[in-house]
Amino acid sequence: MTLNLPTIPLAFICAASGAWGAVYYATYAVRSQLLGRTRWRGRAETNAVALTFDDGPSDQTPEVLDVLARHDVRAAFFMIGREVERRPDLAREVAARGHEIGNHSYSHPIYLYCRAHRTRWELERAQRAIFAATGILPKVARPPCGVRTPAYFRAARELGLETIQWTVTGFDWKKRDAAEIARAVLHRLEPGAIILLHDGDSSGKSDRRATVAALPIIIEGARSRGLSFVSLDELLAG
Repeated sequence: MTLNLPTIPLAFICAASGAWGAVYYATYAVRSQLLGRTRWRGRAETNAVALTFDDGPSDQTPEVLDVLARHDVRAAFFMIGREVERRPDLAREVAARGHEIGNHSYSHPIYLYCRAHRTRWELERAQRAIFAATGILPKVARPPCGVRTPAYFRAARELGLETIQWTVTGFDWKKRDAAEIARAVLHRLEPGAIILLHDGDSSGKSDRRATVAALPIIIEGARSRGLSFVSLDELLAG
């Protein structure tokens, strides 16, 4: 038996593929500006870089803070609201040590799969959780996995949040040792870079001991190249 299946025009396939490619770039690409203003790097002329951490606070956050203190480095911590509610003392400790705090959603969903009201709720509830624990209302946000949508940008604008992505990452959400994490960062590190690492795990399945061990390597390696560490706010100023 022969089935006479309809022939799909090649032009239609190409158009559909192109449309999906554009959507993917707009929402997932770290540097995309198609849906709204996104900061993914800072000023290069200062010869400085900034450290940022996602998904905390967690049991490894105090260790991260101790490494930063030993090396006199200020960082930005993009916190998950529910983790702040579980560990408000650690959120307060981050703030007390002079680090910047950002909004990384309440429960770490991918906004592409959220309705507009859920997206707004995620950002707003995270704001409330962070403020209740620290007395700080974040001014910057990083969407989970870097995925942005029109609904995300609308909610972020209404809440006065600036969107921050990253320039380089250690891919420490994968199973990597300290040397691999540090090598991934240092390989592409350049003036003005925003470095993405993690002091927690949104799924709660992994610890961040390898990230803690990689931190001194990254800091010393960057400084050996003449790069200095500044706060995210300072890197983006001007």
